[in-house]
Amino acid sequence: MNDFPKATNYRAATSLACRIAAVNPLRFNEAVHAGAYPCAPKTTPGKARSFDVNDIIALRCYQRFMAAGQSSSASGAKACAIRGFLAEHPEADRVFIVKTVFDDGDAESGEYRQGYLLTDFDAKDSHIKINARQSLDVVSVEVLNFHYLRGRIVHEIEDAARVVGSED
Repeated sequence: MNDFPKATNYRAATSLACRIAAVNPLRFNEAVHAGAYPCAPKTTPGKARSFDVNDIIALRCYQRFMAAGQSSSASGAKACAIRGFLAEHPEADRVFIVKTVFDDGDAESGEYRQGYLLTDFDAKDSHIKINARQSLDVVSVEVLNFHYLRGRIVHEIEDAARVVGSED
């Protein structure tokens, strides 16, 4: 496995973060203002949002979920769940999203139920242990690999930082 960098001291403004994540910045701002992407980095009037590497990973996931046909609110909820996972596991190279029979979501409301986000899981397991006496049937396991994506994001941010007078 290649040893890609996992971090950088630089941060990205919205325009650069959206370019790296392949997200239209206008659609992103609309999603934030509509409440569909609640984990966007906070900002104050007149100041640009400042994205770290894990913020951009979540934004890239959001774009991929949207491209797969999920609604903006469902994509935002899932991306923000991943961002929360990355807050707890900042250098995670992957996340296993394990869905059980209780995590199908509500088709009528479009509510996203995240399932269990784990750093490690054997996809051959048919049950997930919840506590000492309870386990649930596993319906699906989705694996998102961040290793290469994180390295590309770090490279893009550092490359932009090298450009003197860059607009980003």
